[in-house]
Amino acid sequence: MGIDGFSRRDFLINTGMASAAAMLPAEMRAQGSPSQSVQAPPEAWSTEWASAVLSLDERDRRWAKVRKLMSRDGVDVIVCFPCTSSHDRGAADSRYLTQLGENADETNVAFPIEGEVTAWLSRGGVWPTSNWLTHILPTPRGTGGATISKWLRENPQFQSSRIAIAALDSTPLTRVRAIEGEAPWRSVEILKQGFPKAQFISASPILGEARYQKSEEEISFLRKGTHVAELTAETLHQYAREGTRERHVFAQMMFTSADAGGTFTPMFGWVSGPLGHTYHRIEQPTFRTLKRGDVVECEIEGRWGGYVAQVDRTVMVGPAPQELEDGMKLVFESFNRMAEKMKPGATMREILEAGQIKGLNGRAQVEPIVHGRGLGDDGPLLVGGRPDENLLNIQVVNNCTFIIKPGLKLAGVADYCRWGDTVVVGSQGGQRLGHSPQELLVRS
Repeated sequence: MGIDGFSRRDFLINTGMASAAAMLPAEMRAQGSPSQSVQAPPEAWSTEWASAVLSLDERDRRWAKVRKLMSRDGVDVIVCFPCTSSHDRGAADSRYLTQLGENADETNVAFPIEGEVTAWLSRGGVWPTSNWLTHILPTPRGTGGATISKWLRENPQFQSSRIAIAALDSTPLTRVRAIEGEAPWRSVEILKQGFPKAQFISASPILGEARYQKSEEEISFLRKGTHVAELTAETLHQYAREGTRERHVFAQMMFTSADAGGTFTPMFGWVSGPLGHTYHRIEQPTFRTLKRGDVVECEIEGRWGGYVAQVDRTVMVGPAPQELEDGMKLVFESFNRMAEKMKPGATMREILEAGQIKGLNGRAQVEPIVHGRGLGDDGPLLVGGRPDENLLNIQVVNNCTFIIKPGLKLAGVADYCRWGDTVVVGSQGGQRLGHSPQELLVRS
């Protein structure tokens, strides 16, 4: 027998590895083992060796948008150093400009206000997401400062220019969980010491503004990411049963995400334990075994082409008490009220106020949570405490995207239950990108 009472055959069938094998080229399936033939590296990008990518029209649209903002702010070139923090959400800026950087691949980028865009990875040439670029060069890992310095020496017109460095700090719209910035200090210092006539500023204001309002192609990627998240949530519901190790549930969720085409690695915010007495949130479950009467509350990222969508689900292990059923109804009401309010021009203050609900004879209070979703840790971020007035006054615009994920505090105990979905702002309010019903998931 295999893990948790499943034979290896059952495991393979139930997790869909048979379908994964069917996706291999016919000659590899016939041989039953990887091909021994040696092929030369591809000279040009093609769909034969590719991941999810956006169109050239999308590239041209966003490059023009970013360059218009650069012109407005007097910026001559944007520089991106590798930044793979926060489950790779730190790579948002380089991915926005190039699409490169899957699963923490370290990417350096020089994005001038006009002319050719250059990127560096551990290997030069074609990559599965390189359909936008023709100039990808190799560079050793951990040498961003030296790499960009060499480019500046080869392009002397930028040596005394205004250079914006990605991830240097945060704004209300981007890198909202990295207030002090994420750019590698030594790489920045190498540039400052090597080019004293240049002016170095943060690229966060430009890239945060550029990324806030999404294109239709970006929304389609977030919609696919939400589908991946919902499939992963179904797996959580399937496996979160009494007697199952939490790590086993987590493993099945990771498999589902990858098998559905999701970009790695997704974040699962994990809360588990006896209902009303759960352990605090972590992002990797312990060796604990689920018990009857437990609840699992999970923030589930679903990613497509690097775009990060999210759903939040609550799973009850065993029969659900009426108080939990009633509490979930309050959570759904809060979500729906916030989504309805989320029309272009609405402020974050108005949206949060719409989701503030009390019930169960005053014992229950819904805590509305909302923040941006896209390529990285996007804002505005309104979670816990009293938000800054500047955040509350931010207006939502058409085609910006958020996760709405209200949670319930019962008798002073937080994390009693929650539910969430990714939405896109439109004239009718925040439209859900997911399709799962609003329900408490129960695993008897």
